[in-house]
Amino acid sequence: MQFRHHAIIYRQGDDCPGACCVLQGHVKLTRLNRDGDAGTVALLKAGDWFGALDGHPGAAVETAVAKGVTRLRVLPRTQPREPSDAAAIIESLARRQRFLELRLDALLRLDVRARLAAVLLDLATFCGQHCRHGHEIDVRLTHQELAELSGVSRPVVTATLNQWRKDGCLRYTREYICIERRDVFTQLLA
Repeated sequence: MQFRHHAIIYRQGDDCPGACCVLQGHVKLTRLNRDGDAGTVALLKAGDWFGALDGHPGAAVETAVAKGVTRLRVLPRTQPREPSDAAAIIESLARRQRFLELRLDALLRLDVRARLAAVLLDLATFCGQHCRHGHEIDVRLTHQELAELSGVSRPVVTATLNQWRKDGCLRYTREYICIERRDVFTQLLA
């Protein structure tokens, strides 16, 4: 299946099509809170699995949205899982669990600047690639999405990113974020 940028793959509460593997692009997973506001809980890249991974029927616990042009492989719930698919699903879930554990640790022990630095470093590790400037995060992220991932407000994200850009620690546009001084972000976590 192929989806355009910002296309809804499925919504929280809807029936999920099955186990989905990202082949190209990125997928943002969001969850609604009691007030009906959506918060970003994960960003997935090629090779990551999501959806009805256990093959059992039920409502989706999150909303899945395409980030950029996204292609998926979908295994319907009724289709038996191959051992290679099961191993890939387990590996994908282990990576996501590690990412979420790092986010939880940051929320519990770091101030807002350090939490944002931790999210940027994690994204560079999990969803990034080296570029000529430093380490690029190769998924389009809004300041609001960064705020949701780091547990800070959007104005704080904007002000902090602007300060880091002014200090020469990172560069960003609407297309990418490039960490130029990884050491500065690492020091904030110490």
